[in-house]
Amino acid sequence: MALKQINMSTHSNITFRTILAVILGLIVLIFSGAIFQTILTQSELINDFPGLKKTLNHTLMLLFSILLILVVNKGKLKGYGFTWNIKFPIVKVVLISILLGFLPSIILMVADLSMEDSPISDFTWLEKIIYIWLWASICEEVFTRGLIQGFLFPAKHIGFNVLNHFISLPMVIGAAFFGLMHFMLLTIGMAFFVVLMIVIFGIILGTIAGYYREQTNSLIPAIVVHMCFNIGGSLLGLFG
Repeated sequence: MALKQINMSTHSNITFRTILAVILGLIVLIFSGAIFQTILTQSELINDFPGLKKTLNHTLMLLFSILLILVVNKGKLKGYGFTWNIKFPIVKVVLISILLGFLPSIILMVADLSMEDSPISDFTWLEKIIYIWLWASICEEVFTRGLIQGFLFPAKHIGFNVLNHFISLPMVIGAAFFGLMHFMLLTIGMAFFVVLMIVIFGIILGTIAGYYREQTNSLIPAIVVHMCFNIGGSLLGLFG
């Protein structure tokens, strides 16, 4: 693997933009989480609508992501993946993503570790399909592959080759941020090794999603990858 060379001035600009991208990501996580907790503890409305409680955090993440995209992109969504493009190897992507999403469940089963402390452990199957497979995938992809990776678009020529596939800096940062943000699951009591597995496969998910988002300039393939990972991660439960 050979990292492409860049001059010092460009390096400084890219470093600053990378730091700013991470800050934007943290702003989304902090504000969406804070507002969610405020509503959760101070509003009776959320208790009357269980579906709202299970989707609110992701919905706030989506809204803040779009708001920040509009702010940093002068009121436009163009360039941040909001285009329809299905010109990618859908069957291949679906099969690989489901398999990779299923793999951590097998590893945890062999290690005799449980996901009972997961925040979605009490979801019905219909709720998992609607809230996790669909809604969470859309919201998290707009956040990471839309806002973060899109903001780093000027640095997409920087990266390295792996097995004839170019892995760009925006892909790496978006994938790393997505995976690492799942360490927050430790705060609700999930076992460290379980969270570590989620983080590692989250980075893998993010890399694949980021690659096809960059190849197509669209969030559609990234959302498909994310959905299929989530589906794969649910298969073990489906078969008992």
